[in-house]
Amino acid sequence: MEVLSLLTKVMLVLAIAGGIGTFIWIGLVAYLKSKWLPLLEDILDDGVRFYSLNIFFAGTGVLQYATVFLWPFHAKRYGMIEKRDNVPKHIQKWFVFAFCWFMSCGALIAASAIMVKIYDL
Repeated sequence: MEVLSLLTKVMLVLAIAGGIGTFIWIGLVAYLKSKWLPLLEDILDDGVRFYSLNIFFAGTGVLQYATVFLWPFHAKRYGMIEKRDNVPKHIQKWFVFAFCWFMSCGALIAASAIMVKIYDL
């Protein structure tokens, strides 16, 4: 009985941490949307303003541009392999950080859901 109680507490902590982290990520996306996303769209997408239209598109844009900065495969796939070198490194780091933050929060929430499924909490 004591182990089940401890597992329930761990599951709740993971879920709450993932949820709070997700809200922090949304704030980070809002910052990147207002400050750096239009610049990236000018450099990488030749001025096409799609991701800076609203916060929902900005979230996907942040994740896409982060994958372009992280892996050459994605940059080549999106046709941005040469263009990504024109983006300053400090801006690239912000987008990669936002990507890692999003994936970490998703992993916390997934771990919580897996614990619920395994232990039938």
